[in-house]
Amino acid sequence: MTAAAPEEPDLRLDFPMTKKMIYMNNGAVAPTPLAVVKATTDFMVKCADEGPDAQATSDYITSLLKELRTRVAHLINCEPEEVVLTQSTTEGINIVANGISWKKGDAIVARGGRHEHPANYLPWLRLSQKGAVLKELAIDENGFFDMGELEQSVRGSRLVTMSHALYNTGAILPLEEVGRIANDNNALFCVDAAQTAGTIKVDVRRIGCHFMAFPGFKWLCGPMGIGVLYCNKKAAEMIEPPSIGGESATVSDSGIIAVREMPHKLQTGFRNYPGAAGLEAALRYVLRVGIDNVRAANIKVAEALRQELSKIQGVTLYGPDDAEKRTSIVTFSVPKDPSVIVSKLEESGTVLAQREVVGRKIIRAAPHFFNTEAEAATVAAQIKALL
Repeated sequence: MTAAAPEEPDLRLDFPMTKKMIYMNNGAVAPTPLAVVKATTDFMVKCADEGPDAQATSDYITSLLKELRTRVAHLINCEPEEVVLTQSTTEGINIVANGISWKKGDAIVARGGRHEHPANYLPWLRLSQKGAVLKELAIDENGFFDMGELEQSVRGSRLVTMSHALYNTGAILPLEEVGRIANDNNALFCVDAAQTAGTIKVDVRRIGCHFMAFPGFKWLCGPMGIGVLYCNKKAAEMIEPPSIGGESATVSDSGIIAVREMPHKLQTGFRNYPGAAGLEAALRYVLRVGIDNVRAANIKVAEALRQELSKIQGVTLYGPDDAEKRTSIVTFSVPKDPSVIVSKLEESGTVLAQREVVGRKIIRAAPHFFNTEAEAATVAAQIKALL
C-alpha cells in the first residue's frame, strides 16, 4: 500500500492577522511571519541576558550579519561583500545619487518621471536642480517605454535608473535589455527592486545593474526599518561614503583617513541589529517557500481578483493583460472617491491602498502568497457593494 503524501503546511498559520482580516497591502508593508517575530524577540532577549555590548553578543552580531549577507547574496545572485544594509530603498538610492561625483551636464536617464516611485525620482530630480541633466522617457498607460528612445537617451549619459516593477501598475520592466544598453554605453545602471525582491526572481548579474536597492519589509516579510543596497564591487569605487566613522574607516597617526573595504565602506555606526535578525529569518522563510512558488501563488490570487473586478460596472483595470509582464499588484479605478472606498474596506477588515497612475487616483491591491482566491472574491464583492 502506497503511503499518502504528506499534506502541505498551511502557511497562513504563520500570519496571525489572516484569522481576522484580509490584508492585501503587501506592496507597502507586508506582515511578518511568526518566525520573524521570534527571531527579532530572541535577539533582544539575548542582549538582555548577555549584555548588549558583551563580547559574546558582539560575536553573535558578526555571525548574524555574515549569515544575512549570505542569504541576500543567494536571493539576488551577488557576492556577500556587495550587500550593504540600509534603512530602506530610499536610503539605498540616496547613497548612490549622493555618492557619485557629478559634473555639470552629466545626464541621468529615468523612466516616466512622476510615474516612478518618489524614492527613485526625487533624488535624481534634485541632482538635476544642481547641474545634472535629467532625461525622462515617455511612457504608455502601463508605464512601458520605447526601447529606441532609451538607446538614444543613454548615449553619452552617466547613469540609467529604473524600477524593476512599477508600484502603481505592477508592470515588470525589461531590465535585462536595459542593462545591456546601459553597459554597451558605459553608463551606470541603478535599479529600484522594492516591488520585486521576494515576489519574483531577481538576478543582478543577468540584469547587469551596478546598484540595486530594496526594503526588507515589503515582499520579503521582514521587519520595518531595514533594507538592502547591492553595490557592485567595481562600481563601489565610484561612490563617496555618505558619512564616515570608526566602523567604515581608520585614521593614521598623521591624520590620513583610509576607508575600509566593502561593505563596511558604506556602513557607518550601528545598524538595525534586531531588524537584521528579523530579516535573516524572513529570507530563510521566503527562500524555503521558494520564489517560484511565491510567484505562482501570488499570480493565482491576482488573476482571480482581476477576473472578478472586471465584472463590476464602472471599474477600470490598469496594468498589462499578460500576467507574465506584471507582478501580483492589481490596480483599478472606481467611479467614486477611492480614498472613501479604501477607508470603508478597512472598516470591514480589508486592507488595500490608494495610489496614483499618471495623475489619476486609483486603488491598489497587492496580494502575497498567504492570500487566497476566496479572499479575492470577497474583496471584489465588497467593492461591488460599496459602488
